[in-house]
Amino acid sequence: MGPDDIRFGSIKEDRGWYFVEYSPPMANYRFSLLQLSVVEARDAQAVATAMESEVREWLSRYPVPVMATACSADGSVLSLKTVRPIDNLIAWIEPVESKPVLRWELVENDVLPDVALNRGFLEEVFANVPSKTGREIQEEFAKNLAARKLGWWLVFVWAVLVPLGVAVLEWWSDLLGLVVLGYAFVKAAIQALRLTGHLPKSIRQREKEAEELRMRHHHYHCEHNPEAFERLKAENFRREAIERTKAEALALKAQARNEPSDG
Repeated sequence: MGPDDIRFGSIKEDRGWYFVEYSPPMANYRFSLLQLSVVEARDAQAVATAMESEVREWLSRYPVPVMATACSADGSVLSLKTVRPIDNLIAWIEPVESKPVLRWELVENDVLPDVALNRGFLEEVFANVPSKTGREIQEEFAKNLAARKLGWWLVFVWAVLVPLGVAVLEWWSDLLGLVVLGYAFVKAAIQALRLTGHLPKSIRQREKEAEELRMRHHHYHCEHNPEAFERLKAENFRREAIERTKAEALALKAQARNEPSDG
């Protein structure tokens, strides 16, 4: 991405049993992207009809070619092969008659209008959509990188320099050395009493040992049944994706309820 290129933010809206995310074209792309995230099960025909309705709606707002895809709550592309030729729908405004063209097929780039390659046109059409230039994105990245480096140095100081300083002070100060030595004796005595059973383990220690036992048990079974482990991992990823999608849908519904009505 060049410093003068522009990247727009996306627009998300709730539709009840699904929500949509519309992303304006990236630099040098001829079309926008529209994703329908289906959070309540519907048949393929209902999903395909919703996609056709959505592309018409978004073309009326932003006359830029758009490609639509429907995904399930876990983020996988929904198959529409039983009702449409392919799973993706691409649409654009026909330049001469100014009518929407909808195609359930892979369309070559040179078939699409090239309006999205005109930066001035995009800035005018998407004037109400937040955007950043490549230079602004690079500057933000540099700031985040500097913040991470500062955090690393703080950790380094706390984990390395501070203990080193304490060690130097310990060497220079007999009193501090005696305190440290006494603390070590107390810790050793407590540990000895716990190991011999004369002092009950702390709640934290018992929890730590129980967690370590669970981890060893888990590792043992993972090594002995790697296929089941991979299935479990995939299922966990899928469940987490579904939870994120549903949480996003609920947030959009709440946002829609809180927005003032035009009337």
